[in-house]
Amino acid sequence: MALQSLRGTTDLLGETVHQWSRVEHTARRLAKLYGYSEIRTPLIEDAALFLRSVGETTDIIQKEMFRFEDRGGHEIVLRPEGTASIVRAYLEHHLDKNQGFAKLFYLGPMFRAERPQAGRFRQFHQYGAEAIGSSSPWVDVEAITLCVEILRGCGVASTDVWLSSMGCRDDQRRSAEALRKRLRPHLGKLCKECQARFEKNVFRVLDCKNPACHEIAWDFKGSPFLLCDACTAHFNDVRQGLKGAGIAYDDTKTFARGLDYYTRTVFEVRAKGLGAQDAVAAGGRYDHLVEELGGPSVGAFGFAAGIERVLMAASGDVKPADAAASRRGVYLAIAQPDLTGEGFRLIQTLRSRGVPATMDYDSKSLKAQLREADKSGCQFVAVLGAKELQEQTITIKDLGQGSQRTVRLASFAEEIAGPAKASCHSS
Repeated sequence: MALQSLRGTTDLLGETVHQWSRVEHTARRLAKLYGYSEIRTPLIEDAALFLRSVGETTDIIQKEMFRFEDRGGHEIVLRPEGTASIVRAYLEHHLDKNQGFAKLFYLGPMFRAERPQAGRFRQFHQYGAEAIGSSSPWVDVEAITLCVEILRGCGVASTDVWLSSMGCRDDQRRSAEALRKRLRPHLGKLCKECQARFEKNVFRVLDCKNPACHEIAWDFKGSPFLLCDACTAHFNDVRQGLKGAGIAYDDTKTFARGLDYYTRTVFEVRAKGLGAQDAVAAGGRYDHLVEELGGPSVGAFGFAAGIERVLMAASGDVKPADAAASRRGVYLAIAQPDLTGEGFRLIQTLRSRGVPATMDYDSKSLKAQLREADKSGCQFVAVLGAKELQEQTITIKDLGQGSQRTVRLASFAEEIAGPAKASCHSS
């Protein structure tokens, strides 16, 4: 009998390899455009990493993780997802101390011992992005915008963005009590797994694939998550930011993300042609994971997309990007926090022209922003203040040559996208 690949794995060859390469190249190019640096982590990790981060009651831990002992009796796993590994690397390599805010991009294989089906394999592949070190809603807006832009660049044109908020930990405790109260009269009708989840982590009932459990769990209007004033304000800022960025979303759909580390903003991008399991990309905010893995208390936001599912949803061949195109790297510094929206629109204009651009979202002082610009690897820093906005001008400084000039805002993107070459490796 001829040897064959293991069930749930597949070989890539011929034109399929070219399609994959184009997806990877598109994702890398756009991630760089948004100021994300690539990171590669090992395929194997300490099992404790995922037990501490993903949550012991999740399907990944209970059913799907490839988990075994090495020769020394140490329990290791094949990584089932990317976020926990990225946070582990962020702390191990002291990025929290050296950079503070880090924007990291990754792609590669993940492993889950689930039943293989269309677009879902035991060895599957993801690209993803993690922005660690900020609680700003603008980080949520930027990451969701990047996620949608990559999908569009890969030919996934028909998508719906589902948007919600799971609230902070206090909100989730209140929401869990309310959910238990609502489900308790129907407890005997839930499957055995959901009955076990009821006390340990009742939100897992919302994620159950059993049709009877799903009908009981979602038999209500609105979101299952009760939001405090601060989380409501954060979510409103995210929604307003996405509207300003031209990202259409639906915040009326009820859904729950299946991992324990999520807080506040969560989202899914759903594509046509994938059947019942139509999510092609998803992610959200995880403001406690870094601290729970031994680091500082900092906010973070990330997303991931399955490459197999991206290719299934793509409406035609993925066009290769022009890898040889010249790029300029720009750090946009704003003189006051209320200019963040205008600043974001400006860097989106630069990105639409293929210019890597980044900015601060955490209301740092102008002096601190200029220091960050100097460390970012960008060739140019542009400074926008109330006076400049009133006069419709902006000041551009070439960090390499030390020269400085003021140009009209209307010609800003054209000036930056000129012939000089630069790269942006933003932290």
